[in-house]
Amino acid sequence: MTQKKVIIIGAGIGGLATANLLAKAGYDVHVYETSDRAGGRAGILKKDGFTFDTGPSWYLMPEVFEHYFQLLGYSVDDLLDLKRLSPAYKVFFENNDPITITSDLEKDSATFESIEKGSGAWLHDYVEKSDEIYRLSIDHFLYSNFQKPQELLKTTLLKRGPQMARLAFTSIHRYIAGSLHTKRLQQILEYPMVFLGTSPFSAPALYSLMSALDFKEGVFYPDRGLYTIIEGIVKISEDLGVHIHYSAPVQKIIVKDGNAVGVRVAGENIAADIVISNADLHYTETALLAPDQQTYPESYWQKQQAGPSALLMYLGVKGSIDQFTHHNLLFVDDWRKNFTDIYDSKALPEKASIYICKPTETDKSVAPKGHENLFVLVPLPPDVSVTKRQATELANRYI
Repeated sequence: MTQKKVIIIGAGIGGLATANLLAKAGYDVHVYETSDRAGGRAGILKKDGFTFDTGPSWYLMPEVFEHYFQLLGYSVDDLLDLKRLSPAYKVFFENNDPITITSDLEKDSATFESIEKGSGAWLHDYVEKSDEIYRLSIDHFLYSNFQKPQELLKTTLLKRGPQMARLAFTSIHRYIAGSLHTKRLQQILEYPMVFLGTSPFSAPALYSLMSALDFKEGVFYPDRGLYTIIEGIVKISEDLGVHIHYSAPVQKIIVKDGNAVGVRVAGENIAADIVISNADLHYTETALLAPDQQTYPESYWQKQQAGPSALLMYLGVKGSIDQFTHHNLLFVDDWRKNFTDIYDSKALPEKASIYICKPTETDKSVAPKGHENLFVLVPLPPDVSVTKRQATELANRYI
């Protein structure tokens, strides 16, 4: 039987992960990537002896990575040298002392209790409920495509239906603030919504599952940085015979009789039995497909709420910055206004909450001796456009 040919658009982590699974299943897989390296938004920058991850910097849900690698006959340990961070992260406030989160629930509950009476036991209960949602997601949602209606009728899901519905229609801020009254403790539980590109004042409380990762599962770091995940997945691609074509942007998805039958690259039509796009859905729909083949027109997309933009800084610092740990969160007091500026007013915040990663706390290889490596992220409104001079002014304002 002739191998079916699959073309995947984009060598981001999703495209590569899909390519490997299909190659393992016996398909002839070709990945076309615009850039000269794999990774998509998970990038790497090397300069003057510094190595910066230019994309993700938190390694969460370790069992999901392990599950993926096992599907392909590998172990995480074959490809990554993982360290569990302790402390997990440190939180700074404008007018209060910092709080350190350890990912040891007993210690973190004691920290909460020292700030608000009764919050230690409440945190225990909150994290346990969050872990239940996380486990439910892993066991019944993450690995299911729900092609069969009966998959939604499992007893476990039916029993949890009312609880899940309540969480789906309650904002996470309202859910937390109903029991926890100290703002800085609320902020610690609400900040993961930024990772999801949304606000705690609008995100559903179902995302409280993120706290199970922070306080129970732990935060990890792969030696030499997050880009080693991409390198590991690319190694598997090479072992499985996946063909990755770099500096090869796809210009068009070719459609015939309602089916994708190939792509156009550098003016050449390349046939395939299956075409999968790992590019952004908006780009795939509006740039790679003709108007009559699109699910939604451009006018639909213009009405949607885009995720936040960000000001990113990669700083090589001579000397040491002892007050920071590996992950650091700097929160403004006016928490709600910060999110209103980004998502509603779409104005550059006067004061901004900031994330700072200092990987040299864990890994000295990512900076020259006697230096620190800092990655700074400031969330900004969607589609914001600034000049180089304005970016410098904003950097000076926020840090």
